[in-house]
Amino acid sequence: MLLRSSGRLWALVAGAVFVIAYVGALAWALQTQSYNIWGSMLLVPALVAANIPLLVAVGRRENDAWFARLIAYAFALKLVGSAARYAVAYLLYDGYADALGYSRFASAWHEMWRAGMVVWEVPDDGVTGTAFIRLVTTALYTVIGPSAIGGFLVFACFAFWGTYFMYRAFRIAVPEGDHRRYALLIFLLPSLLYWPSSIGKEAWLMFWIGMVALGAAKFYARQRGASILLAAGLVGTVMVRPHFAALLVAGLALGQLLRPRGDQAIDILPKVAGAAVMIVAAWVVAGHSAAFLGIDELSFENVRTEIDTAGKNTEQGGSEFEPVPLTSPAGLPASFVTVLFRPFPWEAHNLQVMMSALEGLALLVLFALSWPRLRRLPGLLRRHAYLVFSLGYVLLFVWAFSGFGNFGILTRERALVLPFLLVFAALPNVPPKSAAGDVLRKETEGAHA
Repeated sequence: MLLRSSGRLWALVAGAVFVIAYVGALAWALQTQSYNIWGSMLLVPALVAANIPLLVAVGRRENDAWFARLIAYAFALKLVGSAARYAVAYLLYDGYADALGYSRFASAWHEMWRAGMVVWEVPDDGVTGTAFIRLVTTALYTVIGPSAIGGFLVFACFAFWGTYFMYRAFRIAVPEGDHRRYALLIFLLPSLLYWPSSIGKEAWLMFWIGMVALGAAKFYARQRGASILLAAGLVGTVMVRPHFAALLVAGLALGQLLRPRGDQAIDILPKVAGAAVMIVAAWVVAGHSAAFLGIDELSFENVRTEIDTAGKNTEQGGSEFEPVPLTSPAGLPASFVTVLFRPFPWEAHNLQVMMSALEGLALLVLFALSWPRLRRLPGLLRRHAYLVFSLGYVLLFVWAFSGFGNFGILTRERALVLPFLLVFAALPNVPPKSAAGDVLRKETEGAHA
């Protein structure tokens, strides 16, 4: 009882200190006459208040006190990661970031929107990509005001829930998986806390790709709501990067094609119906992707040429390296390591790149230590279509970005595939030694069959 009372006392003291510090900081911010600062300070409590009910709800859903604590800490760290992202982009690099362009554009247009004049100049290349993020940022500034810090925090919250969608997808798709390990990885990995935490495409895509992942898990598990999630997620992805949606649809189709059949012969009907829907979706997405990339036809040759050209255009800014384009199956190992794990520590030229290098090295060690789990992958692929989908998306991502020769771009874009890659580090744990040999032998025999 005494310890409990002492703990409550310390909590009250800590709360009082925080309130006093916050009020003092807000008073200082108001004196600076910078809405970017004091506006964001008013926004933070509102964001926390809006997200607390959601955090409590998902914590109760898992019925696990450990997860409830983890997701609360993860949300706080996400906000810290967003603040760090802002500090690096605006303070260290003097605003040299795409987010600055989005913020400036929205700052110039939001007052007209507030006045009821919602006008928009549609670019010649349409409203997808950069133009769409400008639109979203303008709408956001219309509500919260022209605060870049506030914009960073809102986008970070958006991406956070996309990460949660991916966690739920794994829970549904692989019930026997190591869910705690997966939660620790995707919620606490520095890249996922840092990169998709600013005004920009990455945070937006993290949410919608996460929705696609959840929809895929529900689809393969034959749960309700899958079609709505898949449609919404793909539309949200198409609006920014149609070619990402194409990669996702291709992965979905692969998972559907290799989906294990049920005990009844009638199971073939939904399988064929699902494949037909995905073919139609692939056709639609392919058309948007071709227009977005500026090519007449979305063929392998045209896409390969466009990717190589984009890769050459990225070889600037001090983070360039010699890329390893994937042109044949023999080149997969080198491209796989380059896209997903490089730079290596000896390739780092500044602190930010060094942090990415250390994380990549840690992930390589993690996967090496996870080899006993990975040995079971052939058998697991036969039972879980979601794993096929994830593997297909990862491999297609490697192919698409293998021609990029800039570590800065790779480490930023990599955040959009890491949750799918980390699925394979959280495969079901190896059974006790007494039964491990029999299980592995049965799974291997099943895969060969």
